[in-house]
Amino acid sequence: MRGIFTILLTIPALVHGHGAVVDPPPRNAVDKDLTPWNGPVPTHPPNVESQTGWCPVPSKHGTVSGQNGQACFWFSNGCAVGCDHCDGNSRGPIPGIHGPATDPPTGIGRNKVGPNGVVCKESNGIKPTMCHPSLRSLNQQAECGGVEDWYYYSPWRAPGHAPVMDPCGVAGGHRPPNGAFGGIYVNTTHAKLGDFGTAVLPVMPSSTVWKAGSAVQVSWTIEANHGGGYQYRIAPRSEQPLTEADFQKTALAFVGQQGLRWGGGPLHGGSEVFFNATYATEGVLPAGSIWAKNPIPLLGGEAGTPGPVGKPWFEPPCNQSAKCSGMVDGNTAMADMVIVDFLQIPAQLPAGEYVLQWRWDCEQSNQIWNSCSDVTISA
Repeated sequence: MRGIFTILLTIPALVHGHGAVVDPPPRNAVDKDLTPWNGPVPTHPPNVESQTGWCPVPSKHGTVSGQNGQACFWFSNGCAVGCDHCDGNSRGPIPGIHGPATDPPTGIGRNKVGPNGVVCKESNGIKPTMCHPSLRSLNQQAECGGVEDWYYYSPWRAPGHAPVMDPCGVAGGHRPPNGAFGGIYVNTTHAKLGDFGTAVLPVMPSSTVWKAGSAVQVSWTIEANHGGGYQYRIAPRSEQPLTEADFQKTALAFVGQQGLRWGGGPLHGGSEVFFNATYATEGVLPAGSIWAKNPIPLLGGEAGTPGPVGKPWFEPPCNQSAKCSGMVDGNTAMADMVIVDFLQIPAQLPAGEYVLQWRWDCEQSNQIWNSCSDVTISA
């Protein structure tokens, strides 16, 4: 399979996953009516580290659009399994790595992990549960929890258990000022760096109506890939303020196949492929729920990952691997591609107004990305 790799010493100081829901339209696209997002998308959109706030996505017709505003910059940073709170700016604990909290020249948070587990201001005793290689999105050959398992405390290694700063994300992932492992956010009249989603994002009617008991289609996009996996949850809009616990009460099950769609799919001159997804059900939160593994494999040597350079960490889901692997940043992500899932809406869910939450627990970074969309459930 893949060759033995050496100790990881040079993780770039600024590596971020970036992603957001595309359909139903998220509240996090609050800036979509402002310049430049309401205008033409550049021929080559700036990558996500350009500090321009671009999150290009395909429109319903398949053309690349700025309709998601800065939705791909809402997340929680420095969130580790076993810690009660996200610290906002670190890589998080790494087994076998010794050194101070920031270790120049990389600026990486290198917290020493001892025999009693993670280093946190407040440890809650929760342990990682994701050890099977088929469920891990990279570095699968490392002994689970061993000194080379650098991603052991990342959110995906115990899906749903790591804390978030806000269930609808934080603009830029942390409070100002910018720092190592913190994202950027271009301040606008709608939101600014450090704003909490549940506090500042207004209701955004999506015209999305789902019938209780039906299977519905949703999609999200990757702007910068950091592996891991994700889940969709739903909560009544009337719950104010919405909390992570509110969303955990109703995690939605995946049904059918997972898919990738480019350029709006065949109806709009694009293409799509569907395949069997990889799901995690053990050791997850909420208990008994289903999480989907991110289907886009990282490449060895990409953004500091171990492994043979250029080789995907698991089998890509399409025949043209350049279209469905890697995607470490906006330079390599497919701006016209979305990841498609089908969700089962519970038959007993009362009719009314709801908020759909998407939560992406990364593995290559200690980051959790969120989107929140307004939907209507009919009887």
